[in-house]
Amino acid sequence: MSAAQENTQPHIRSFVRGTTGVIELDRPKALNSLDLEMLRGIDDALDKWEHDNAVQQIVITSSKDRAFCAGGDVRWVREEDARGNYAAGDDFFEEEYRLNLRLGKFHKPLVALLEGVVMGGGFGISAHGSHRIVTPRTLGAMPEMAIGFVPDVGMSYTLTHLDVSPVMGLFIGLTGWRLSPADMLYTGLGTHAVEDIHAFLDDLCAVDSPSEDALHAALSKHALSDEDFAKLVDNPQSELQTHREFIEQTFASGSWVDIQNRLADATAAAQKESPSEEDAPDDPQNFRVFLDKVNDAIAVANPESLVAAVELFRRSTKTDLETALDNERAVGNQLRRQENFLEGVRAVLIDKDRNASFDPSDARDVDVEKWRQLLS
Repeated sequence: MSAAQENTQPHIRSFVRGTTGVIELDRPKALNSLDLEMLRGIDDALDKWEHDNAVQQIVITSSKDRAFCAGGDVRWVREEDARGNYAAGDDFFEEEYRLNLRLGKFHKPLVALLEGVVMGGGFGISAHGSHRIVTPRTLGAMPEMAIGFVPDVGMSYTLTHLDVSPVMGLFIGLTGWRLSPADMLYTGLGTHAVEDIHAFLDDLCAVDSPSEDALHAALSKHALSDEDFAKLVDNPQSELQTHREFIEQTFASGSWVDIQNRLADATAAAQKESPSEEDAPDDPQNFRVFLDKVNDAIAVANPESLVAAVELFRRSTKTDLETALDNERAVGNQLRRQENFLEGVRAVLIDKDRNASFDPSDARDVDVEKWRQLLS
């Protein structure tokens, strides 16, 4: 690789190896949280390679295995919002969403190597591409409810158009569910699994002839069968798959308050039942364990975000990616101008006490019609 082939910017490198354009995120102390320079660096690389016939596919990866990308730089957005400079955050999300849409329309294969943590904006630069490669160490989530925001970066569209179930996507968005590698593959958020992301990338980049299908060859060599993948992870069975019937019954219809009532009824019923001898208290397939996780996630969520997100997701089932991004922008801009966003980011990302004080504290006191009108 010659120096002319590489472009290094703050927190991002882009270079060509063989027939592969590689975008490497390099902001490890912030788990590759995306700032404006990184968004623009990705966009610049796409500009260079989109019409370059020598570049057959594009890979987005991380310089460190701990995290692919933990999201957008919402700490910075919060700082600007707290100063009353809402325009800075508006511009940040405008650029981020424009990139998300571009990735969704990109005509070349886009391969995201999802080693480690992938959250929020990390899905925005991966989920709209053609290939999403997970490993036994992948951990995904859309954790926006706890920071007083909503799932964005086009994920209200992607999650409501999962082949497995649009209701499953709503559940993932509302609960910030920690997606295991098995969950990622079950839902389709992951398209393939490999054991060694570096060996996969090396073989992908070893092909230097555009006439050869480097991506197909690398996947044929490294992609794991379900049986082989199950041997490498602690929990080869997706909890989402195990509890799909409950998720469908509880989250399929109505407003957030309707869902909340069904969840409360299910919790009360479970508490009345005597646990069977087969129920191990630390078994993730145990329904009680699963229900506790769901309730714990909801307990730290902003009620206003939950109400708004349900309306956003219901609308996104009937839209395309571009419209979903527009709707996310409208909802997000409203939420960012509330104290709940400042408080949520403080509790999760700054003080990390996860003890946010949201107002209102009860979803029944949130005006759902306000959000329906905004999205109409």
